[in-house]
Amino acid sequence: MSRNQRKVIKTTLGELIAAVTDEVRPFARDPSGLYMTVSHIVNDLLTRRRRRGNEGPLRKYRRKLAHEIA
Repeated sequence: MSRNQRKVIKTTLGELIAAVTDEVRPFARDPSGLYMTVSHIVNDLLTRRRRRGNEGPLRKYRRKLAHEIA
């Protein structure tokens, strides 16, 4: 798949939230931090087209996750 092509995945919002939660859970100690981090990730995924920043989402989430689980 070239860089400009996008893979379309059909899923529900609930399935997306559950999948992100499952991926973040091993790193979170506090449930409120877990759900806040998942909220930020899902929000970014849903609004990514509207904003393009210099900082990639992975770097941003690593900092956020490190803060939430500390």
